[in-house]
Amino acid sequence: MNALGMIEVYSFTTALCVADLAAKTADVKIIAFDRNRPKSADAPAPLVMVVKIEGSVAAVRAAVDAGVAYAKGEGKFIVSHIIPRPAEHTEKMGYLMDINKDKYNKKLPKNFIGVPEAEIHHNGSFGILEVQGLVASIEGLDAMLKASEVRLIHTEKRLGGRLVTLIVTGSVSAVKAALESGIARASALGEIFGTACIARPHNELLKFFDLEV
Repeated sequence: MNALGMIEVYSFTTALCVADLAAKTADVKIIAFDRNRPKSADAPAPLVMVVKIEGSVAAVRAAVDAGVAYAKGEGKFIVSHIIPRPAEHTEKMGYLMDINKDKYNKKLPKNFIGVPEAEIHHNGSFGILEVQGLVASIEGLDAMLKASEVRLIHTEKRLGGRLVTLIVTGSVSAVKAALESGIARASALGEIFGTACIARPHNELLKFFDLEV
C-alpha cells in the first residue's frame, strides 16, 4: 500500500458522501468503512464512521482534502490522517470493515484485500435516509417506496435498532421525490440524522452494495 488515508465523520450518510467525493476527486480506492460510537451524547449523530482510502500519497491527500471539506461543510467532521507506506499489520487494520451487519448484501467480501477490480454498470442514483428508531425507519421506507419508482438496496441497523440507515436507488428525480416523502413521514416518529442524494455514484462506492437485489 502506497498510502492509507482516513476520514472520521459523524453518520453513515456523511461517510458515504465523503467516500463518493473522494473517489471522484482522485485515483484512489475506497477500501473500507469502519465505525465507532461517539464519546459524547451531544454529538451531531450517534454513530462515528471512518472512510479508509488507498492510493499514492498525492492522490490520497487530494481525496482526503475533498472529503474533509465536505464533512466540515455538513458540520460532521471529526479528524483525518494520512499514513505513507503503512506497515504490514497497519495495512491489514486499514482493511478492517464494519458495515453490512444486516447481511443484506450477501456478496460483500469480508475485506477487499486482493479482491480484483470489477466494472459495475449502474445508471441510478443513491438516496440515503438515516433515522432514529425502527418504527420511524419502516414508515420512512414505506413512504419512499410509495412516492416514486425507487427500490431498496441496503439497510444498516445500529445501536440495537435505534439508528437505521436505508439506501434506495432510482433516477435522480425519483430519489429526490422519495427522500422528500421519507423525511416528512419518518421525522414525525424519530430524529433524522442524515439524508443525501448521490447522483451517479462512483464505482468505488457501488462495490459495497448488491445492486441486483
